[in-house]
This record gives sequence, structure tokens and C-alpha cells, in this order.
Amino acid sequence: MMRGVLICVPMLALAACGTLPGGDPAAKGPVPRVALAGYASGVDASGALLVTREATPFGQDEGAEARRSADAICGGHVASSINDHYRDGAWVFPKGCA
Repeated sequence: MMRGVLICVPMLALAACGTLPGGDPAAKGPVPRVALAGYASGVDASGALLVTREATPFGQDEGAEARRSADAICGGHVASSINDHYRDGAWVFPKGCA
């Protein structure tokens, strides 16, 4: 009897660890993007967020403005990292929206 209790208690504790309070994050889908006047966004095959300016393309020195517009497009925050980079008039945020 005691051995059965000793086996069941750890199993129940481990089973409780397997559930996520917010559900399965993979089932929630992609973060919706917000339209921002004067800017365009897209997502490439790897899931990176691409941000462009419609009037004049971004320059390589305009990462701060690109980051602010990406934050607005994501409806909060972009998942910025050291891998963010400039490519052909667009700023690329590899981790997408946060």
C-alpha cells in the first residue's frame, strides 16, 4: 500500500507540470499585424518581419525609426535582437513580433 502511494504522488506531480496555464502557444497562431500609414510589412518564409517605408526606402542608418514602426505594426513590441539587419531598403527582424 505504501509503495503504491510513493509511486503515485511523484507521477501526479509530474503530470501537473505538463499543462500550460495559457494553453498551447503553438495553437495560438501568428501575432496579427496592425496597418501603419506610410509603412508596409511582410513576413518571409523563415517568419522574419520585414518593415519598409512607402515614401522613401529606409537607409541603413535608420534602424531606430524602423524599430519604432515595427513596434507599432506588431501592436506592442517587435522581438528585437542582435540579428536585426538592413537589406535592400527594408529592416528585417528575424524573431518577428513578440
